[in-house]
Amino acid sequence: MHVLEPEGLELLTTGPIPPNPAELLGSVRMAELLQELKNSYDIVVLDTPPIIAVTDAMILAPQVSGVLLVLRAGTAVVEMAKEAKEQLERVNARILGAVLNGVKRKGGGDYHYYYYYYGND
Repeated sequence: MHVLEPEGLELLTTGPIPPNPAELLGSVRMAELLQELKNSYDIVVLDTPPIIAVTDAMILAPQVSGVLLVLRAGTAVVEMAKEAKEQLERVNARILGAVLNGVKRKGGGDYHYYYYYYGND
């Protein structure tokens, strides 16, 4: 199996879950790391656990340029999505938008895909 390795893409994984993740994410060293990454890369993407489940995203949100709220169609409850948005607003996060994963396409073809998402106001 061939694995696609895009040129210029680098990953930094977290490793094992520490006993005190909230303390580490809110630390001065984490702020310094984020600044180093911003200075070294065009785009830095942080993938956090769900906002409702743990505090990681809430701690990091004020330290980044923007936040995308990712929801899964058919799984995400509207009230929970609203709560997640409100939590982000409480920490003055800059919400860039939302991504809805798992949407089942009706029919086929690219035109229909375009119409389904963009042309059906």
